[in-house]
Amino acid sequence: MSLDNHDMPSAATLPRSEDLFLDTAGQRLAMTRIHAPDGAAPDVVHLHGFGATASRHGVRYLLDDLAAHGNSSLTFEFSGNGDSTGVLEEATLRQRRQESLAVARLLDRDRRPVLIGTSMGGHLAAWTVPELRPRALALFCPAAYPDSEADVAFGQERARPGPYTDSPAFAGLRDFDGDLLLIAGTHDQVVPASVIDAYLSHSVKARSRKVIRLDCDHLIHRWLPDRAEPRREVLGALRALVTESLR
Repeated sequence: MSLDNHDMPSAATLPRSEDLFLDTAGQRLAMTRIHAPDGAAPDVVHLHGFGATASRHGVRYLLDDLAAHGNSSLTFEFSGNGDSTGVLEEATLRQRRQESLAVARLLDRDRRPVLIGTSMGGHLAAWTVPELRPRALALFCPAAYPDSEADVAFGQERARPGPYTDSPAFAGLRDFDGDLLLIAGTHDQVVPASVIDAYLSHSVKARSRKVIRLDCDHLIHRWLPDRAEPRREVLGALRALVTESLR
């Protein structure tokens, strides 16, 4: 099915959603569940990126479209971001990995999940592959960090994203046997192109791999919603990934 502008949910037809909280490891995480019309349990979850302004709301244009086509989802804020408790500067990648696993336990247990990760969230999504065994990964400008960064607080000096051979993200990807969709910005000033190449080279067991390169910088979810043609391509690819990965 081709995706034209009128295929996007209008304000009057936005899918039903509800805000809720999850208490885990001494933190309270703010979440939103976006419902498909048939009320199916969510089997898709989004993991957002690093930064004080990162939130669960930036990918609603993706998740609303999935819901309109039959796929419920969850989006949430890590501790220290948005409406969740916690202090951003005290958070670590390992802590956020544990929070990702806690939220994923709320997904449909009868289906392997789909993980959508943005930037740091892409690193976390790949790192959780051994536990969550996702049927598909959709990674937007995914970062990668060395193993030594796992317990470094965000308020301390930290390594920049790079194609680190010991990255837990790449270790997780080596066991990934689902469908992989990578969306990269050709002008990304945060994640080098070599990181995208490393994601591809480490996903040796993936059933399928697809890369979409967009004429944008790292802030992909600010750029994409207002660009009709690239948005059409990405939404179509994401919708196909979610549905076809059930085969």
